[in-house]
Amino acid sequence: MAGKLPPFMEVIKSRDVEDPIGLWLHRPLAYGLVAAVHRTPLTPNQVTLLSMLAGVIAGVLWLIGSPTLMLVGGVLLWSSAFLDAVDGLLARTKQMHSELGRALDGSADMVVAIVTVLAAFYHIWIKHHLWWHLPLMVVAMVTAVAQIYLYDFYKESYLNSLKPGWDGLTRALVDTTARLDKARAEGASWLARFAWGSYVGMLTSQDRLRHLTNPLGRRDNVRFTVNEETIRIYRRHNYWPMQLWAMVSLCPHTYIMSSCAMFDRLDLYLWFRIVVGNAIFALAIIWQRIATARTLRDFAGVGAPPVPVGDPGP
Repeated sequence: MAGKLPPFMEVIKSRDVEDPIGLWLHRPLAYGLVAAVHRTPLTPNQVTLLSMLAGVIAGVLWLIGSPTLMLVGGVLLWSSAFLDAVDGLLARTKQMHSELGRALDGSADMVVAIVTVLAAFYHIWIKHHLWWHLPLMVVAMVTAVAQIYLYDFYKESYLNSLKPGWDGLTRALVDTTARLDKARAEGASWLARFAWGSYVGMLTSQDRLRHLTNPLGRRDNVRFTVNEETIRIYRRHNYWPMQLWAMVSLCPHTYIMSSCAMFDRLDLYLWFRIVVGNAIFALAIIWQRIATARTLRDFAGVGAPPVPVGDPGP
């Protein structure tokens, strides 16, 4: 049985990595639901699966595409985003953290994003039949995935770099690949193999995108020094780029898409992704490159440059 419910501020990751709607609306509401189910047998992984199911059903309803189903699908997608906030809080309040849970959460986010974006673009095509929507859809899909992946990369980098107890090593890809190999060798459940396999793919894509957009931002095979001075340096240079990454993360993407779907105006979502989303994305990339270079410069200035370890990577 779960113990006493921890205070709200003890179970949110960091205000620095949250978008405003997530911070001021979803997280408090999610905490309220967590308080109601804290002492029940409900697990974080079960909430994650419910979140994925709601998102997938939303996509299916958009494929049918009647005005009523567009509204219901929009509500379901927003509910999916809300449940995605609940699972992490529940894991922290119940002390049920697990690497499998982290992998399952990332995989579920990816499934919901792909299913709903494809369904949204199918609906736009069926409704409008404008040929020039097609190249815009391709650009919107590719950049939306890139934005979500890079947000997750820089979020984890930010949280680790500001954590006094971090040992300075990023092992996510190596450890997840090893767990996938072990799951396959031991004949683990399909859910475990799906979670580890999808997560390996996501982490690999993340690092390729990072290398393409910010070669100096390498984290794997590098050891960072973590102390009060490096934490101060990292936050000073990376706080504002992190705010931009939060604006193009999965949650704002979901809010905007679900809101447009409720009014059957997913064409507005498409234009928002192309114009506003990509303008923020371009600014985030430029600012992050500058921030990374300045961070590494100041790390070296205080005698704490990152040290390569293991096999050389990209």
